[in-house]
Amino acid sequence: MALVSFFSAKGAPGATTTAMLVAALWPRPTLLVDADGAGGDVGLRLTAPTGAPLTRNPGLLTLLPLARHGLVPGVVLDHSQVALGGQRVLVGLENPAQAEAAGALWPTLAQAFHDLPGMDVVIDAGRLNHRSFQLPLLQRSDVVVGVVRADPTSVVHMRQRLSLLHETFAPLGADAPRLGLVCVEDVQHQGEAASAIQTVAAEVPDVLDLGQVALDPKAVRMFHGEPVFRPERSMIVRSGHTLVERLLAAAGPALAPPEEPYDVTQPTPDPAARNGAGPGAVEHAETQPAGDHAHQNGTPADGTRDGEEEPVLRRPRRQRRRLFR
Repeated sequence: MALVSFFSAKGAPGATTTAMLVAALWPRPTLLVDADGAGGDVGLRLTAPTGAPLTRNPGLLTLLPLARHGLVPGVVLDHSQVALGGQRVLVGLENPAQAEAAGALWPTLAQAFHDLPGMDVVIDAGRLNHRSFQLPLLQRSDVVVGVVRADPTSVVHMRQRLSLLHETFAPLGADAPRLGLVCVEDVQHQGEAASAIQTVAAEVPDVLDLGQVALDPKAVRMFHGEPVFRPERSMIVRSGHTLVERLLAAAGPALAPPEEPYDVTQPTPDPAARNGAGPGAVEHAETQPAGDHAHQNGTPADGTRDGEEEPVLRRPRRQRRRLFR
């Protein structure tokens, strides 16, 4: 299955948000892994179906002791949690000391994530430098994506990190992951975003231009379980679909979309068939980007197809209001 990693070079350009967005819009079931060596905050941003924050236990902290004796890939899911909307999450470590203590276990985790059956893995690797303990995760990835902002400081540091990764991956030869770059910026600044990517890619060979993810603070609230009206029409979700399409197109057969895309208008035979979610994910579709199945399957913006009944996303207003209580 596919393994895609996101990282930043300096500051907070939006790597975590981009990883959450891609995991939610991916056309196959995904496990979102918080592998930030400085201490993860995915568990603080996403909430459980009950509305409470995700906890550190279970998570990477409970998985690491098992890694000392080798890991069966399927065991990884036993230490994951299900967030509101159905996304499976492996909650990260609390601080850099825990990441350092895990030291020699990161390659074991990388192999387990790479071999996870029936599920693709999206990793938030956090801020990266030449001494980052999570580097083995990136080495085992299919695609490694740097997230940058369109400002000089972010561009300079990202250029340095991508150069470092290019040198680190070179000995892997044909097994080396593809390097990509995406810019998080306001949609009014598309020229600046394109220029930032071109500046970095000009000095690092074979970097994939993955375009821009919209800076959309209001729509990002959906990841906190807050109501967002028609999230599928938000700029961040629209740009997220473009990013996912480019990842699928650029990374080869390992990331090819499924032959039979999920159809929201049909009943789900397996409650775990869509990112670990059953009907609950559809019920929260108006507050979660993972609910944008209609656009993924070519459904028009009004949510209906010729000859089909109105799908579940088109609920009466009173029913929709209950989702936000």
